[in-house]
Amino acid sequence: MKKFLLLAALFAATVSNAQIVLWDGEDKEPDSDGGFWNRAEPTVVDEAGNKVMKFTTKANPEGWDKEHCNFALPLGDVDFKGLRRLTLRIKMSVNHNVLVRLVKDGDGGYSSGRLFWCGNADEWNILTFEFAAGPDNEKITDTGNTVLEIWPFEEGDALSNVGQTVYVDDIKLEGPMTDGMAVRTVADNSLIGEVVVTGVIGKGSYQNTWDGDWHPETYDDYALLAAKLAPSATKLDVTAAGHWEEDWDQILTKCPDITIVTADGAITAIAPIVRQSTATAHVYTLEGQRVSQPTKGLYIINGKKVLLK
Repeated sequence: MKKFLLLAALFAATVSNAQIVLWDGEDKEPDSDGGFWNRAEPTVVDEAGNKVMKFTTKANPEGWDKEHCNFALPLGDVDFKGLRRLTLRIKMSVNHNVLVRLVKDGDGGYSSGRLFWCGNADEWNILTFEFAAGPDNEKITDTGNTVLEIWPFEEGDALSNVGQTVYVDDIKLEGPMTDGMAVRTVADNSLIGEVVVTGVIGKGSYQNTWDGDWHPETYDDYALLAAKLAPSATKLDVTAAGHWEEDWDQILTKCPDITIVTADGAITAIAPIVRQSTATAHVYTLEGQRVSQPTKGLYIINGKKVLLK
């Protein structure tokens, strides 16, 4: 662990859509180490025009016997900005648990690991690791974290899997952000007026383990935003945020006067009395099919996204 104190060049994060991008290869030179420590032969390679990291696990008889069984990315002065959901893409030739560990050296240090099952051999997998829950989560700070370790095989299985080639790309901290910080860090009902959200907004579930038992983790960034928005909020601008599994209902219900502005247009709640006039309006489903008697749900009405209740 002395290498923490000998680091000369610290890794600097870049920001994409206000996500914290720890590594994506865009500014890295092919055949370089990509900013990783010299473990498992780190090499930037070009894959169909996309630069990714290539590693080859190996034994190390001259030192720590598992040193070249993991990939270590120094974090330097990266600011996590309240984000604790880490994602990465990985491709390996076998199905196995992948261990990701955030480490901080020195006083008040920690070594906080999460595991995710990588189940599609020889294909790119997107893995999600939740660091807002689990051991030592309260010790992880926005700044001062030392290194990110990626173990394609758990420590107990590492030396029996030397010689494996593993590819890694797009290591990110993600979630919705406002004013440069994670939405999860602000108080409930504190976002008022016009609110601009960046980062990513989604919902889904996955499982992590850190103690031998698998812990189901569910994230719903739409529900999170609804909790943080004040009922009087008037505008939610998400045009600069990536989003999937759109589900704006909780926000529109809590904030009746809000307009949600997406890259595809505006979404507003519609009062029941106004709904009676939709028979004479141009009403379409989100797939573009015109309907004459819409029920509850999202529609395109006179060119705008509208939620019918």
